Amino acid sequence: MSIKLEHDLLLRPLKTPDDLHRWVRLFCNLDVPRTPARPGSSAPFDYLVRAYFEPASDQVVHACRGGGKTRLAAVATLLDLLHKPGISVRILGGSLEQSTRMWEHLLPDLTHAARELLNRRTGNARRIQLSNGSTCAVLTQSQRCVRGLRVQKLRCDEIEVFSPEVWEAAQLVTRSAVCGRRSTGKTNACTADRRPTTADPVHGAIDALSTLHKPFGLMQQVIEQAEAVGTPVVRWNLIDVLEPCPQERECASCPLFAECGGVAKTRTSGFVRIDDAIRMKKRVSLETWKNEMLCERPSVRDAVFRSFDPAIHVRQEVRMENPSMSLAIDFGVDAPFVCLWVRTDGELTYVVDEYLQSNRRTEEHILELQTRPWPAPTHIDCDPAGNARNEQTGISSVRALQKAGFVVRSRSSLVHEGIEQIRAALRPAAGEPTLFIHPRCRQLIRSITCLVHARVGASLKPLKDGVHDHAVDALRYYFVNRTRRSGGLRKY
Repeated sequence: MSIKLEHDLLLRPLKTPDDLHRWVRLFCNLDVPRTPARPGSSAPFDYLVRAYFEPASDQVVHACRGGGKTRLAAVATLLDLLHKPGISVRILGGSLEQSTRMWEHLLPDLTHAARELLNRRTGNARRIQLSNGSTCAVLTQSQRCVRGLRVQKLRCDEIEVFSPEVWEAAQLVTRSAVCGRRSTGKTNACTADRRPTTADPVHGAIDALSTLHKPFGLMQQVIEQAEAVGTPVVRWNLIDVLEPCPQERECASCPLFAECGGVAKTRTSGFVRIDDAIRMKKRVSLETWKNEMLCERPSVRDAVFRSFDPAIHVRQEVRMENPSMSLAIDFGVDAPFVCLWVRTDGELTYVVDEYLQSNRRTEEHILELQTRPWPAPTHIDCDPAGNARNEQTGISSVRALQKAGFVVRSRSSLVHEGIEQIRAALRPAAGEPTLFIHPRCRQLIRSITCLVHARVGASLKPLKDGVHDHAVDALRYYFVNRTRRSGGLRKY
C-alpha cells in the first residue's frame, strides 16, 4: 500500500462497522471480536461502534481484568482525535497510574500512525494537541481537575475505585459541539456557535469502564443507574476475548474447558492467549477467578454473610403450609427506623416486605405498619434499646407499640449470636437453606450483601457503617427473639 493511500485511509471518516473493524486491524493491529462467546455477553467491538459513530451516547463497560477495556478505550480516543478534528477528550482513571495506562497505549498509536499531526509545543507530558485542533489529556483523580472542565468525550477507567465525589462531579463536564474542517481546508476547533461548512456534530458522552470488585460498590451503582435509564451496558469476560483455539488442542484436558466449553474453537478473533489464561487461572482462587475474569459476581472475601447468594435466597414465592406473620424492628431517628415483615413456618423464614424511614416519630411509623396490606402480626421482635424512655414523649418506643395493640418481644444478646443464627439459616451444616427474601426487600438484600468485617483490636466484627447494618440488625432481633430462653426474654 502506498504511503499516500495509507494516509488517506488513516484520516478518512468511517461510515460502517465493517470499515471500523478493518481500520482497527490495519492501524492498531487488533482483531477485535465482533460476536460474544456466550449468551448474555456483548462483543468488545460493540463498545467501539457506540463510541465512534455519532450520535454517540454514554455507555458503561463491565469487563474482566486484562480483557482489553483500557486498550479499546485508547483506540476509541485515537479515532476521535483523528476523525473528529477539534475534539477535546480527557482520560480520568481511578488513579493517576490507571489513567497513564490508557495514555501508554494512545501515545505510541498516535506516534506510529500520525506523527506528523502531533504538536510538540504543549509542554505537558500528559497532554497532546494535534495540528487538526484535537486535544487529549490525562486528569488526576480530584474534584479540582474535574470541576470547570468542558470536553466532548470523557473516558473514565476503573471507576470501581473512583471517589464518589469525583464521579458525581464528572457527570457535568461533557458538552456537544461541532467538529470538522472548514471549506477552506484549514483546521477548525470545536465551537458551539460557529459551524464549519463541512463539519459534524459530536455529542458529549462519558465512557465508564471497570471490573466489578465489590458488591454494591460504585460500579454496581453505575450499572444499576444505567439500566434504569436505558444507558447501554456492554459486558464481556475472558472467554469473549480469548484467541481462537487450535483444533489440535484437546478440550477434555484443558483447564479452561469448564468456562469455554469448546467455544474458542469456533471463534475467528480474540487477543488473550490461551496459555496466558491457563497460567492466570492456576495462580488464583476460584473466587478471584470468577469475580475478576469471568465477571460472575462481586468478591465476598470480607463479607459477613459470604454464603448469601441471590440466586438461592431471593425468591418471589416460598411455599408454606401454616405460616404466621411477625415483625422485626430496629429503632432509629436520625438513623433509619427499620421494619421487616417475616412469614414463619417452623424453621422456614421468609422476609416478604420492608420499611425504612428516618426522622419520623414512633407514632408515624406505627401508622405505616398498620396500613401495610399484610395479616396482623402475632408479635414484634425488636431492638432492646426501644425500652428506653423518649425524652419528648415520656414513653418508650416499645410502650408506644404496646399501646397500639402489638405484642412486643425483646431480648438482649451479643451481635455475633444473631449473626450466627442468620448464617445458619442461609447455609445450614445439614439440610437446605431456611431463610429466603422477597425481591422487593431491596435494602435488606443490599445490606446482607454489603455488610463487611472490620478489625477491632485483634478480632474481626461486623462493620457498623450506619448504612448496611440497620436492616441486618432488625433481622438479628427476629432470630434471637425466636429462641425463647429463660432469664433474658422480655415480653410486653
